Order: sequence, then structure tokens, then C-alpha cells
Amino acid sequence: MLLKKLNETINTLDKLIILTQDDIKNIKIANHDAVFANTLKKEELAEKFFRLKNEIDEILVKRNKPIEEIFSKEEEEIFNIFREKLNEFYILHKRFSKLALSVANFYNALLIKIKNEKPIDYSKKFTYNSTLKIKV
Repeated sequence: MLLKKLNETINTLDKLIILTQDDIKNIKIANHDAVFANTLKKEELAEKFFRLKNEIDEILVKRNKPIEEIFSKEEEEIFNIFREKLNEFYILHKRFSKLALSVANFYNALLIKIKNEKPIDYSKKFTYNSTLKIKV
């Protein structure tokens, strides 16, 4: 049962890794529609990953053994692959996040220059002025 869950989790991580690699390529060429198209898929895979991780946790807790006896040899090998895949995804996702943040900051700075506005200073009280009036 544990091997099945570990393999399913590795498969889910592989899919997340592929989508994140695609997103990194697409964000570099400004293909934002493709990046946004992957968002729902990645969210679904992330939910599946967390569900599987919780199921793995439950299996391990039910075994009620010392940590050095909790895995069989085969389970330990597969668990190590899982850890490597998780680390690979972590590094890729971190890289993607930095790129996405850089693009967002660029567009925000550009918008501020085009509209000739000052950036919002969140340390001061913010007031909103509008010519839009609501009639009751």
C-alpha cells in the first residue's frame, strides 16, 4: 500500500515538474496565456499531492515502529526517489516564482509610469479619490 502511494506521489510530482518547466519556458517568451492555462492543472495536482502525502503519513503512523524500522528496503529506495523529486520541484517552483514576481513587478512599474502615478505607500493611510458617484 505504501509503495503504491509513494509511486502515485512521484507520478504527481513528475507532472508538476513538467508543468513548471513549461511555465518557466513560457514566461521567458512572454507566453502568459500558456502559463495561466496551467494554473488550474497545477492547483489540482497540488491538492492531489497533499492528499497523497497525508495518506502516506497515516500509513507510517499506523505502523508504530521506530524510524529506522519503518521502511522496508524497497520502500526506502522509493521514498528516497520521492524526496529527490520533491526537492527538484521545490527548486523549479522557486525559480518560477522569482520569474513571475519579476514580471509582475515590471508590469506594475510600467503601469505606474504610463499612468504617471506614484506607487502606493502601504505604510501611510490610503485614501481613494474617484469621480465615480453612487446615486441612491
